[in-house]
Amino acid sequence: MTSFIDSLAANEKTAVIIDIGHAYTKCGSAGNSAPRHIIPTTVTINGNTQRVFDDSSDLTSLRERLTEFIRLIYYKYNIANCRERRVVIIESVISPTSFRHLLAEILLKQFEASSLAFVPSHLGATYTLGRSTALVLDVGYKEAQIMPVAEGVPLAVQFESLPYAGQAIHKQIELLLRQHALVIQQGQKQPFNEANITLPEDVLEDIKVRCCFISPFPRAQIYAKSKLGSDEPIKEASSVDYTLGAETIIHIPGIVREFACEVLFEQDIDGKSVATLILDSLLESSLDLRRQFADNILVIGGTAMMPGFLHRLNAELNHLVNIATYVNKLAIKQFHFHSPPANLNFTAWLGGSILGSLDTLESQSIIREKYLENGIVPDWFTGEQAA
Repeated sequence: MTSFIDSLAANEKTAVIIDIGHAYTKCGSAGNSAPRHIIPTTVTINGNTQRVFDDSSDLTSLRERLTEFIRLIYYKYNIANCRERRVVIIESVISPTSFRHLLAEILLKQFEASSLAFVPSHLGATYTLGRSTALVLDVGYKEAQIMPVAEGVPLAVQFESLPYAGQAIHKQIELLLRQHALVIQQGQKQPFNEANITLPEDVLEDIKVRCCFISPFPRAQIYAKSKLGSDEPIKEASSVDYTLGAETIIHIPGIVREFACEVLFEQDIDGKSVATLILDSLLESSLDLRRQFADNILVIGGTAMMPGFLHRLNAELNHLVNIATYVNKLAIKQFHFHSPPANLNFTAWLGGSILGSLDTLESQSIIREKYLENGIVPDWFTGEQAA
């Protein structure tokens, strides 16, 4: 007990690092190599559990949910006195200005944090590599987002995103289950689409994590041809049984397990996929930076932890650079991926932990006293003084 109290005292003024994602939030203290907690970004108000960012256009409702969520982080998960503590927020580069102002008001006014620093997740991830130039791809829950960082400066004009990430996989799992899966209820088998079962988002995610994987490139090509009517045979992966409640078992065939994630790599009507995000970003970069970016690709985000993701992404790139769209435009034919010193789902958080341990944090922060005077929350890419 004494050592616990001593550790709290020693960390009394340590900066709090919070990475608020749409599905999960990482929170902990500066200087740690991993967040103390990874929790769903949900709150329960009046007995109703909801995501913090649901209906974010209603600022009054968002304020209530966000205030309650920050209170949970401080007092339930982080076990920290919020007053006079420095805070580092890892944010998406497309966070609305209204959200940043709301978060600053809650933390600096209501919870009386001494300072607040906003760090773009792509920039924060580069801190873990000790490199100032990298091409960062973040594949999270709602979107795959890419942005280059050159000499420590995020190139916001080259930011691109696609709605192909964890949520898209969940929708594809549900679609394929309705087409191919069987349900066993009280010993009786029936097709999934006749069983009147609706799977919530957390169950779809559990099926994705426990049962699904990303197919190697050659097998994915055969599967794509079969969807177009090819007779080339493909041996399915093994099926698995997924227990849902006390009396229901979902028999998940191999085609669901292996090919639900193809939505990440299948090109849409505009010819875009997660892999083309990287190539298009290289084409938009200046010639003298392309080689550096191709040699320093950093992939982060929970969806990127899917088995086989990085191997498949590299194979897709090697294939795409030789097709007509890119072969005469991009001379680069090889790519190098970095392995960060953390799980991909909290790499950006670790970058914030590193920044929060440095003496330079204050110069990059909004100081509470200054904020109470002028109420200014500068954008991270404008170059304005934060305090």
